[in-house]
Amino acid sequence: MVEKTVMAMSESLKLSIVTPSYNHGRFLEKSILSVINQDYSSVEHIVIDGASQDNSVQIIRKHSANIAYWVSEPDEDLRFALQKGFSHATGDVMAWQNADDYYEPHIFREVMDIFCKYPEVDLVYGNVNIVDENNKMLEKLFHIPLCYPLDIFGGMPLQSQAAFFRRTLWEKVGGIQFHELNYDVDLIFRMVKFSNSYFLHRAIGNYRNHSNSLSFSGQSDKLQKDFWVIRRRFLGKWGKFSDAFFAPVVVLAKIRRYLWLMFLGDWEYFLQQTQKILRRMERTKL
Repeated sequence: MVEKTVMAMSESLKLSIVTPSYNHGRFLEKSILSVINQDYSSVEHIVIDGASQDNSVQIIRKHSANIAYWVSEPDEDLRFALQKGFSHATGDVMAWQNADDYYEPHIFREVMDIFCKYPEVDLVYGNVNIVDENNKMLEKLFHIPLCYPLDIFGGMPLQSQAAFFRRTLWEKVGGIQFHELNYDVDLIFRMVKFSNSYFLHRAIGNYRNHSNSLSFSGQSDKLQKDFWVIRRRFLGKWGKFSDAFFAPVVVLAKIRRYLWLMFLGDWEYFLQQTQKILRRMERTKL
């Protein structure tokens, strides 16, 4: 009876998912179906297409009965598409999933039950699988409970592919504000800073590695540079110091991460890292 009551209460919370799309027709249906086939009924799916030239619009029309709002028109970039999408969102809880990424099955109810059970929680996130163009898993991204401000020195504290937040948190942090390539990092850092988070220790979303992906298309150097640009915005008067000055904090953040991963039993992370080191050594020999 208690479980049924929690389920009924969680259904009273509406979930809005925004999917920005541009010429990702070969992946888009997988992303849309990962929303449609969830175990939660109170979902509002919004798809913002940037006037794609492939079969994206045909796919959106095919599933339009399960899409609350969609449009296909030119926009400046992904940032503006997300802003447009969230301006149409009416949910109590919100998230975005890129057109080339997708959710794990049976995750929405679990996430929404957490929001219902813990009203003080305004951010729920979990782990992420990295998959290839054929949905084959390549590796896992393991996360840990948040601890601001150490989180901003330890890489990405969470991924948008596996994060859900209350509308109140989105409004508190001011939505998307940063105009550089890593606008999403800036948004996530602000959410981490002001949130009362809940870490769900399981894979929630899938992050696709393919040639047209921004993160996997040879722009990693630019992304890493922007990371430090964004970090300095959160450091206030300390931002004037060199990167080397923060080296001990970066080490501390890494140690905390390793200890948490061991505590959580995520030994696969250490196996993955060992395999990466061995592969780099092999390439060096060649």
